[in-house]
Amino acid sequence: MSRTILLLLAGVAVVGAAAILLLIAPVEGLEIEEIAEAITLPEETVAVMEEEEAEPPAEEMDTPAVQESAAQRTYRIDGTIASGEYANQLTTAGIDVYWGNDAQLLWVGLVAPGTGYVSIGFDPDSQMQGANFILASMHEGVLTIRDDYGFEPLAHIADADRGGQDNVIDAAGNQWPDQTVVEFVIPLDSGDDFDKPLLPGQTYTVLLAYHSLLDDFSVRHTRRGSAQLQLDAVP
Repeated sequence: MSRTILLLLAGVAVVGAAAILLLIAPVEGLEIEEIAEAITLPEETVAVMEEEEAEPPAEEMDTPAVQESAAQRTYRIDGTIASGEYANQLTTAGIDVYWGNDAQLLWVGLVAPGTGYVSIGFDPDSQMQGANFILASMHEGVLTIRDDYGFEPLAHIADADRGGQDNVIDAAGNQWPDQTVVEFVIPLDSGDDFDKPLLPGQTYTVLLAYHSLLDDFSVRHTRRGSAQLQLDAVP
């Protein structure tokens, strides 16, 4: 920095001397062109000045982008799914599934094309059997949500009715004439005999279903499907 200042001062001195020469040129009989040819800044000074001009201002320099990990996200369980809120998304059987997890919790958002119930079952053994189901419905602005277990290939029942626990930590929902939105949080490993532990980074089969009109969980679904859902790996 000090070297740069000295070189710039040298340049200023040269320019000042040139100005004096221009003033006395008529008296001494010197031609303007001759003086202009005689005025040259030292090459080292010119190089430093050009180098400083080429350097972009600090505010224009690129800043490295910070990638937000899945565990750093903030999920708002409010019945509204904002763009980019969830780390992952898939669609099957007309249902949009959103999810993200850390080492302990799984956040899920479901969007179904109807006003009846919507459900998701995690890691079934055979058809419905062995799956951990979460079923939800909205009625007149009130959310009903239940933690079920698939005890037979074609049947499920509330965990609490079989001596287990309802392990939904938090939930919220919203509904429009053609759409139902449900968000909830469950533990990856609740310790309940009727919930299978889920491991970060692993892929699981999930069962999706919804009813277009009815909220009764015992009524056969309008449409169902399955998909592979991979949990986020956690460092």
